[in-house]
Amino acid sequence: MMQLGEIHTFQIERFTPQGAYVVGKEDNTLDEEEVLLPTKYLPTNPQVGDEVQAFLMKDSNNRRVVVRDFPKLTLNTCAFLTVTEMNMHGAFADWGLDKDLFIPFSEQREGIEIGETYPVMLCYDQQTDRLYGSMKINKKLVMANSEIEHQNLPFLVTEHHELGWRGVLDQQYLGMLYRSECKIPVSLGQTLSVHVSGVRPDGKVDVKISSTLPQKYDEAVDQIAAYLAQNKFLYLTDKSDASEIYEQFRMSKKTFKQAIGKLYKQRKIKLFDDKIARMDE
Repeated sequence: MMQLGEIHTFQIERFTPQGAYVVGKEDNTLDEEEVLLPTKYLPTNPQVGDEVQAFLMKDSNNRRVVVRDFPKLTLNTCAFLTVTEMNMHGAFADWGLDKDLFIPFSEQREGIEIGETYPVMLCYDQQTDRLYGSMKINKKLVMANSEIEHQNLPFLVTEHHELGWRGVLDQQYLGMLYRSECKIPVSLGQTLSVHVSGVRPDGKVDVKISSTLPQKYDEAVDQIAAYLAQNKFLYLTDKSDASEIYEQFRMSKKTFKQAIGKLYKQRKIKLFDDKIARMDE
């Protein structure tokens, strides 16, 4: 069964008045479960056997459906979202889809208000098979180890601290940027390029501002885009060996994944199990 909250490749199996039923496809293997792709999300001139990239979620009737709109965050990642509604059940936030993201009372911070933005992580409840948002991000991050020391990584600023700013490092770790290490203005919701200066025994990470990350990723995006401008297909994916990626582009697998992720969000590429395709306008 495909995981809720993530973008997958699906194959169209059959059409109905409500849209099309699709099945997940991974490593050339089809999933057994059919899910609905509503009519409004069908591509132009769809055919049985066509593949689409779509986001798997639940609709208002608690049915698994897929949509071809992409949310502001996917499973176990964080973003700043605006609270749109609060009622007896909890709060709701705009995450870029028609149906707002539910945030239970137990996952809220104190004093939230409609119209304000807050850092939220997309989580999955296995017992109810539902997605939900959590504002208690720090408790859900993983402990870092020394392997990430001296790496340049993205840092989402999530809260003020008396010594500087806390945030989510590389969508995984709790990081701390000290005011004494920062000479530029910093605001909540900002994503900074930082250098890992140390990992503490408790798994938290100290970071400082880096000026190399944006240039590195921008160059990687341009390099892959230039290749696809001359070739319809690139026979590498985020599952390719790091050595294959380095041999072709002289970049790390992590940089490659960040670059194709950016191109994918810009709808400039289409992802397959064994290749990446250029999206022609």
